[in-house]
Amino acid sequence: MKKYILTILAALFVCANGVWAQGNVSNHKKGDWGISITFNPATLGYKMSCQPSPGDFAGEYITDLAGSPKQMFILSQDPLAAIRAKYYTNDKTAFRMGFGFNGSVVNYREYVQNDLAVALNPESQNKVTDAVISRLNSLSLSFGMEQKVGSAKIKFVYGFDILYAVAGGRMVFNYGNAMTDINHVPSSMPITAPQGTLDDFQSKLGIDYARPVERYNSGYIHGLGLQADAGLEFFLTPKIALGLSMTFTPIMATFQPKTYATYEGFSKNTGKVENVTDMVSPGSCALLYGTENLGCRIALTYYL
Repeated sequence: MKKYILTILAALFVCANGVWAQGNVSNHKKGDWGISITFNPATLGYKMSCQPSPGDFAGEYITDLAGSPKQMFILSQDPLAAIRAKYYTNDKTAFRMGFGFNGSVVNYREYVQNDLAVALNPESQNKVTDAVISRLNSLSLSFGMEQKVGSAKIKFVYGFDILYAVAGGRMVFNYGNAMTDINHVPSSMPITAPQGTLDDFQSKLGIDYARPVERYNSGYIHGLGLQADAGLEFFLTPKIALGLSMTFTPIMATFQPKTYATYEGFSKNTGKVENVTDMVSPGSCALLYGTENLGCRIALTYYL
């Protein structure tokens, strides 16, 4: 991430020198519009850090990723990419709005014993692959205002926005060893170890062992907060500007609906593999505050 930021700063320095050499000027007035495309590499870096390193314990990783704090934290980040518009009320003040999106698709895989191969040959070292695919995406809307001070070529820009975000996603488990009427307890990743409500499956459905197939929310996660940013804007031409700013969401309230999980297990009552859906969480809310979601926004703006 440091390399990204240093590269960006170097590029902006070169652009700034070019601006001064060309003598471009820009003065806003009431009624002017600006359209921006923004990108935040810090958000991309956070997504990459969510992926486990080789050898990480799958159970701990997936449990942490599925927990309420991680699912709700994505709402408070500056969008990875966004489209923004602003309207000037005078030469220094503008109202603005933005539409952005974040997302991640993590395909975590791990080798486990090939049960069929071991049944045929106890010395077999054959492996199959278990996988967990986690999808989490969010959309955000922001409304706020910004102020500018400085010369016509380089301006210091700062602003605040009310940010509303909505997110949804699910996890799907794919196993290399199928559960059958012969193999009731197939070899699987550690995350599939029986815990919690699995005792209910045994008492009510005759299932001694069950493993998760899918995990999902009953609705969308919602967030409402305050976002702030400050940085510099360099004018490449009188109508085109390149900006770099630091962003963060100092406070956000989030709300998550009920979470469910579907399990599969062999039922002694029916003599078949059954799927059972169970509630994992009754829903939760959180108040996020601090600067953990600090970002670095790059913006290319065209002024109409």
